[in-house]
Amino acid sequence: MSKILVLYQDWGNWLLNDYSRFEYWFKKMDGAYDEKNKYYILALSNSDNRFKKENNVEIELVKSSPLMQIFSLFKFRRKIKSIIKEFKPDYVYTPFIYLLSVVPKSKEYQVIGFLRDKTAEMVKGRRGFRRLLGNIFYLLDYLAFKRTDILLHNGKSLEEYAKGFGHNNEIIYCPRPIADLEEFSKANKEEIIKKYNLERGKIILTVARLTKEKNIELGIKALKLLPEKFVYLIVGEGEEKENLIKLAEKERVKNRTIFVGFVDHKEIWPYYKTADVFWLLSKTDFEGTPNVLQEALYAKVPCVVSNISAMRNIIEDNKNGLILQSWNPKELSKKIEFLLKNKILYENIQEKEFKKINEIIKQNFKVKELFK
Repeated sequence: MSKILVLYQDWGNWLLNDYSRFEYWFKKMDGAYDEKNKYYILALSNSDNRFKKENNVEIELVKSSPLMQIFSLFKFRRKIKSIIKEFKPDYVYTPFIYLLSVVPKSKEYQVIGFLRDKTAEMVKGRRGFRRLLGNIFYLLDYLAFKRTDILLHNGKSLEEYAKGFGHNNEIIYCPRPIADLEEFSKANKEEIIKKYNLERGKIILTVARLTKEKNIELGIKALKLLPEKFVYLIVGEGEEKENLIKLAEKERVKNRTIFVGFVDHKEIWPYYKTADVFWLLSKTDFEGTPNVLQEALYAKVPCVVSNISAMRNIIEDNKNGLILQSWNPKELSKKIEFLLKNKILYENIQEKEFKKINEIIKQNFKVKELFK
């Protein structure tokens, strides 16, 4: 049996109110859980609490907020030191690298981090006061990399990011698995076609949080330039939803823009199977390899993506997808029409993207394998 201290952030109250979502990411996607091990989860959250969800999983929440988390790190560090003294972990693990910045150095335990995005870039991308916070996160990442013994990552750009901050210890490429593959074969696109009356349309799909950095407004503006038969399905929720609805009204494409809302992972495959093209237009380069991009490739939906490193981790232009060279709606609309008119290119992309994603997911392994 190994004892693992897990550092987490939980602004969605998963640990307290929706434990299954935490289990999904921690157990299934990270593969960090083994019933033989003992876990103590310490999380920045919206409340203070301490409780048990499973016999081998104890959870403690530290009250904070996204805007106050920097200041909360001092209290978080005190909690970490107290838990280390009492729990005596063999490993400290987190999928939120910046939290390792306040972990005391010790030979008594090994520190393992999963670098899944550049938090500093993500925070800065929201502008305003967050620009200053973003710069502070760069410092936290630097301190975290100094304390990390084994670093997992899911994209070449993230490896370069870590090395740029001086991380010289072990680095392992660990792409996350494709979610709920057992549901893929059972997924029926006809239910989506019927629900949204899509029988005669060409379907463009985006699955993303509705935030500024995801740049969904570019897709709505490009839709205006496409023929009436094109319909834009947007799966996800977020702070920009109302602004995007107003933009669709302004661009006179409201009747062709469908805001689906949040869809559980187990229910997502019919949407991919319905789509003719997948757009991922992120403007802020903070991710490793987006899970939704992997899913789209597995579903053989040709992808058009923005020209940032997170996308180039997987997509090669005109081979297994198309890469935009600008933020111009005209370029995006022309690429879509070109792709759908070119049957040979379309089918070649489908074949190559499926081959590529299967090569990638073979490299996944479970984090629990490191807890020996």
